[in-house]
Amino acid sequence: MSAGSRSLDDLDRLAFRLSRVIRQQYPQFASQGFTLIDLEERLLPFREARREMADGGAESWERAMLRLLSGERDVLGADAELRDACRRALALPSPTLAMVRSWSNCVLTLVSHDGHGACDVDIKPKPVLAHSSSGCRYCGGRLPDGRRATFCPHCGLDLTKRQCPACSTELDAGWQFCVTCGRSAEVADTPLRITRVAS
Repeated sequence: MSAGSRSLDDLDRLAFRLSRVIRQQYPQFASQGFTLIDLEERLLPFREARREMADGGAESWERAMLRLLSGERDVLGADAELRDACRRALALPSPTLAMVRSWSNCVLTLVSHDGHGACDVDIKPKPVLAHSSSGCRYCGGRLPDGRRATFCPHCGLDLTKRQCPACSTELDAGWQFCVTCGRSAEVADTPLRITRVAS
C-alpha cells in the first residue's frame, strides 16, 4: 500500500525527511551508505525530526526509527540480524533504540522504488514552488494541473514550507535566507543515484 492510498504516518514522515536530508546535505551517503549512528545523530536526530512527526514525543520517534530499521515499507536496506532485533524490540511494550545499540556501526542504505518495486532510480530535488505541476518535492507524486496545491494530495505535506539546509528551521517557500541562522535557503539541484544494496 502506497502513502497515497492511506493516511500519512510517522514512518512516512521520517522516510521523506531521510531522503531529503541525504539529497540536500549528505549526498555521499547515497552511494556509500551510512551507519545507525549517522541515522540517529546526523540524518534523523530527534530534536529535528520530531517537528515533522504527528506525535513529536521521544517514544514515538524511537518506535518510528525501529520500524524504519526493521525493514517496514522497505525504506532502508539493513543487516538481517538488525532487522530481526528491531522487530523483537517492537514487540515489547516500551521499545527503545538502546535495544539495538550493538549494531551501531552496521551499514544502512536508502532504498528507492520507481512505483513498480524496482530500485536503482534517479531522485532529483523537486522545485520549491507550491504551484509547480511537476510533482511534490517530498514524495514525487504528481500535483494537480491548473490549480495551486498547498498540500500534496499523496503524502499530505505542506508545499508552502521548506527547511533551512543548515539548521532545519521551517521556511516559507519564497524565502531566500533563513530567519534563524541567516544562511542561504537555496540548495543546488544535485541529482542523486540511490541504489539498493542486498541485505
